[in-house]
Amino acid sequence: MSSTLDEMTEADHTRRHMTTLLLEERDDEWVVTQGGVDVEGTGRTAAAAAADYCRRIENAEE
Repeated sequence: MSSTLDEMTEADHTRRHMTTLLLEERDDEWVVTQGGVDVEGTGRTAAAAAADYCRRIENAEE
C-alpha cells in the first residue's frame, strides 16, 4: 500500500510528495516496487535498487 502526501507550503513555495517504496531482498539482489506502478528496480544493495527504480521511472516518463 502506498500513501501520498501532496502539500505546498506558503512560506517557501516548496512542493512535498511522500510515497512508499517496497524493498525486498531476493537471494543476492534487492528489488524495489511501488503499489500501482508497473516498474521494478533491482540492484546488489537496497540503495542501488532504489536508484535503479528512480532511473527507470524517470526514463518511463520521457
